[in-house]
Amino acid sequence: MNPVLESLGTLLKVFIGTLLALMITNGANVLEMDSWSDWKPYLAAGISALIVWGYNYLNPADSRYGYSTKK
Repeated sequence: MNPVLESLGTLLKVFIGTLLALMITNGANVLEMDSWSDWKPYLAAGISALIVWGYNYLNPADSRYGYSTKK
């Protein structure tokens, strides 16, 4: 598979998983937009997704994409 699609897939999966975990622990109602007024935890979820992607990108044992991808 295309390395770019692999990395975008990882970003999307980790972000959605982290966002769902955050929503469950905070008791946020998805349909009620008043509970989304504090955007900082959701930004933190996005940053955590980027950190996981960065780790996978630099990990020489992970050959899906990034540093160790054969070109």
